[in-house]
Amino acid sequence: MKFKILPLLLIFTLLLGAAVSAEPKFHYSFDEAFDMALKSSSEYKSKDNAISKAYDNFEKLEKAAPREVKLNISNFKKFITDQVDPYVAVEKAYSSYQQAILDRDSTKITLALNLRSAIIAVQNAEMESEKANTDENTWEEELKLLTLRLEQSLISKTEYKSKKADLENKIEGLAKTQDALETAYYNLNSLLGREDEKDIIVNLDDTVIPLGKLNLEQIKKDRIKKDTGLNQKKNQRYAEKVYFDLVEERYLKYDLDRFTDSMRSDMIEMYEEAKESFEAADLNYEKALTAFNKDFDEMIKSIIDNIEEIDSIKEEMLEEQENAEFYKIKYEARMISKSEYTNKLNNITALQNKQKAAQLALNLKYAKLLAYSD
Repeated sequence: MKFKILPLLLIFTLLLGAAVSAEPKFHYSFDEAFDMALKSSSEYKSKDNAISKAYDNFEKLEKAAPREVKLNISNFKKFITDQVDPYVAVEKAYSSYQQAILDRDSTKITLALNLRSAIIAVQNAEMESEKANTDENTWEEELKLLTLRLEQSLISKTEYKSKKADLENKIEGLAKTQDALETAYYNLNSLLGREDEKDIIVNLDDTVIPLGKLNLEQIKKDRIKKDTGLNQKKNQRYAEKVYFDLVEERYLKYDLDRFTDSMRSDMIEMYEEAKESFEAADLNYEKALTAFNKDFDEMIKSIIDNIEEIDSIKEEMLEEQENAEFYKIKYEARMISKSEYTNKLNNITALQNKQKAAQLALNLKYAKLLAYSD
């Protein structure tokens, strides 16, 4: 397959019905809009405080923990509570500190993707609103023609009422597109921390790069490194491994035959519990990694499918455009009605909107793919 960089200059256009608004618009690049979103995000602002608290906790536990684990303690339970537990607590606290930093970075990435999604939602809603305006004009015209046909006794009253009700229901249903547009702008403005107005134009940057030019293995490694869910499970596995390694090292030094049956049973139980906890954490991480790899493969497949869809729409649109002249000739020869001719031309507009929507979807998919790469 030949992958091409799809040219995207995705700009908000504001539609207020059929009227053209004269009010000034505020223009932003995506980076400028993202900076606004960061400044207005209370969740992102709180992350620095969470990092500070996590580090303070790490320092506190580090000072209280033994500098090194002593393996010469005869009481196995005391060895675990006085040596292993404090040591592992420090490891967990440091992991929590690192996780807090990762969480802040992840929150920033999520905010950027949410902003891009909100921009795309408005773009799609604008297209739907424009289509609704076109459909409303078409159906209003059909209503007039329907009334004219009734007056000329070309249709029965029963057929007239049925078709009239159908057209009126369609026109009434168009209000949903306006509601969707209002919601899309509300969500966008909420992210940006600004008044809920349609006085904004945002240039959405192009994220599309030919897959052949991307180092997908490195991109996957970057995502694994920065994925909060995977890192939590990886850190849990590490802590359980540290715990088990220390317990096992001391356990193997004991001569179990020297202990009573009760003491020996307790020691074996503590050892087995440490082993089972590590094995469970290891399995949990491996399952998460397998799921991650599957999701990554599906992400690439979705991008390929999206590109193929765009190519298919382009071919279909070229075919419709070639037929447009033929429709024009038939209309001028009065072989088809104005309504039929308009519907044919509307098919081209519908395909253009479909292509643009597919390009917007591809823009977001690439942004998600590359979100964790430097």
